[in-house]
Amino acid sequence: MCRLLGYATRTPTTLADLLGEAELQEFTELSRKHADGWGLAWATDDGVEVTKAPDAARTSPLFANASHGHVADLGLIHLRWATLGLDVVPENTHPFTDGTIAFAHNGSVRPPSSLDALIPDDVASLRQGTTDSERYFLATLARTRVKDPAEALAETVGLIASSLEYSSLNAMIATATELIAVSRFDPVAEAREAEPNYYQLRYRVTPDAVVVSSSGWGAGWKTLENGEMLVVQRGTLEVSVRRLSEEQVAR
Repeated sequence: MCRLLGYATRTPTTLADLLGEAELQEFTELSRKHADGWGLAWATDDGVEVTKAPDAARTSPLFANASHGHVADLGLIHLRWATLGLDVVPENTHPFTDGTIAFAHNGSVRPPSSLDALIPDDVASLRQGTTDSERYFLATLARTRVKDPAEALAETVGLIASSLEYSSLNAMIATATELIAVSRFDPVAEAREAEPNYYQLRYRVTPDAVVVSSSGWGAGWKTLENGEMLVVQRGTLEVSVRRLSEEQVAR
């Protein structure tokens, strides 16, 4: 399981300046539990770039340098808590990317191999690790061949929700033009978690920024309801929230 944070800003900024030191520390402290890796993705002129490491963000000099020194106007951060017995190695660390989109997931699909049927062979050959999350990314990436990333993610969510065993399909995507977040989780699985609203995604909108995040820190949030997708346009910060189709939220 993991923690997610995505953002889009009017002008490029560091994560520390966006959140403030107090909220940045509060978010980073989530890596006491979610200590099995961290990753940062950001938009470029024509794609995305990623930096990540399989250690705890709260003790990582690289994370401290990135959160205080790296400037971007759209990006996402992932804190990993390894589940399903999956290795803590760079190949299993989120976000996953092909250079055009970056993808991070909070939840599990069991077993990870159950996702293989959703991934064409040529895309499956891109897999480097053993996680369900990377397979979820590749299933989505395959669908971006014929759909925009938001629709590709929505279709993938629907395919998994209708046929596979999962706890949560909550995910974020960063591209050169958009930040995308989807909330889709099994309420029964959430009820088993020790923390309340563990799979809840929230967002807040100001004149200069949009921030989307997992629960457990911060204030002033609006809930992205289970079965909803949020898309933020880079530069304009135009926000749209839509309900997934009934097929895409079927259990």
